[in-house]
Amino acid sequence: MATALVALVQQLDRTMAGASTERRESILHDLTSLFAEYAPRLGADHVRAFDMVMLHLARSMEEVARSDLSRRIAPIANAPPRLIRDLAFDPAAAVSVPTLEAATLLTLDDLTAIARVCGQPQLLALTRRKTLIELLTDIIVERGDATVSRAVAGNPGARFSLDGYRQLVGRSLSDPELAARLRDRDDVPDILAQEGALWHGMTPPSPDDPARAIFAAEVFVGAQFRQGEVTETVIVGWLDSGRETEALVALARLAGVPSAMAIEAYHAPSYEPLLYLLRSVRFGWKILKLFMASNSDRETPPEVMRGMTEAFQALSVATAQRVVRMNAARRQIDADHD
Repeated sequence: MATALVALVQQLDRTMAGASTERRESILHDLTSLFAEYAPRLGADHVRAFDMVMLHLARSMEEVARSDLSRRIAPIANAPPRLIRDLAFDPAAAVSVPTLEAATLLTLDDLTAIARVCGQPQLLALTRRKTLIELLTDIIVERGDATVSRAVAGNPGARFSLDGYRQLVGRSLSDPELAARLRDRDDVPDILAQEGALWHGMTPPSPDDPARAIFAAEVFVGAQFRQGEVTETVIVGWLDSGRETEALVALARLAGVPSAMAIEAYHAPSYEPLLYLLRSVRFGWKILKLFMASNSDRETPPEVMRGMTEAFQALSVATAQRVVRMNAARRQIDADHD
């Protein structure tokens, strides 16, 4: 049988060059059926023979034929490996999705490379794999939309890093379905289980809850820092678009202090705590004015603005950094005593 199979594959390879598209599709369909029938009994050499011919045929096929091939060949445990990889990297979702869902031959390098650049349908397909390790779920969570986030959270075979969990929890504050799927998991780290009512009640916490809003902002800002440098210009853009909490969390991260310290500075009766934070990270006068203008709870009289201008010009970066460090240390001591 093995000799006959090899002879057939070699004959097909010789004759397919002059065949029409329809004939090639028919040959590939029949060859796929033949492989599926004998796959459990094929050795590595025979699989390589099939791989050579099927890959050559498949690369000349249109999307419909490649999609059909992907659905039929992907679930086979010893499917032709180069063919599987070719189908998985196909940019057409109709072709790649069945292979990404079911093929066990794809390496972690293959899966992560695809996850970093593929579209949402392919990411969704990856969430349906039986097992997903942290390295892969980090990418899926980072790039996935709401549907992908819900799907990966609902996969019991998926494992998440702490950062991946934090991102999912942040999104769940405004996504009840995602919150429900996270509540059903049995591997949520204790640090996240302590975040509050999200894990104890059926109703997710309101995104208007200040504590939850800060947590969601930390998730968002953390993702922005991983994607690239968060500059003063970026934070100004957040302020202009009404994202004061994200701007304050980013300021705290740049200054190396807790987010709550920046939030408290923003709402303090005096402008000085915020002034020290901004100067400690070498930000300019414009962003201080933007922060002050964005606070609807406080109007800044002209004389106060003049005082702010003079104080800003007189305050050195080194002094501001020293004061910020001292305040952060004092805050930590008070927290330890509570």
